Amino acid sequence: MRLSVTTPRGALVDTDVEEVTAPGTLGEFGVLPGHVPLMSALKPGVLVYRTKSETGTLAIGPGFLQVAPVPDQNTATDRVLVLVEQAQAAAHVDKAAAEKELAAADHELGQWKRELDGEYQALLLRRQWAAARVDAAARLSPH
Repeated sequence: MRLSVTTPRGALVDTDVEEVTAPGTLGEFGVLPGHVPLMSALKPGVLVYRTKSETGTLAIGPGFLQVAPVPDQNTATDRVLVLVEQAQAAAHVDKAAAEKELAAADHELGQWKRELDGEYQALLLRRQWAAARVDAAARLSPH
């Protein structure tokens, strides 16, 4: 399968993979070669992909994932296209900064007394992005 992870800033990953695991809005799911065509909304979380030689881990923001057959049969048989607002390789996450941002967002949410409006939703999204980065970095750390 060919995986492409793209943000508004450009492509972050474009490689052949054996497997992809993504954080869907209805739960985490996996994609293997030969998967039926699919379109799924993604929530902030950790996307993991496995190539023949390595495993990649990304913190991703909200977006969409599409699985579709590749029109040219001389290449990989499936394409997994991931379009997200933001993404960061786990190896590049500043875990301490992400943990600090997560704690700050949790504190703000705990103090929230106003109407649940767009500002509240933006705060939830900020918290989810921080949690995704913390989780991605933690997956690289030895247990």
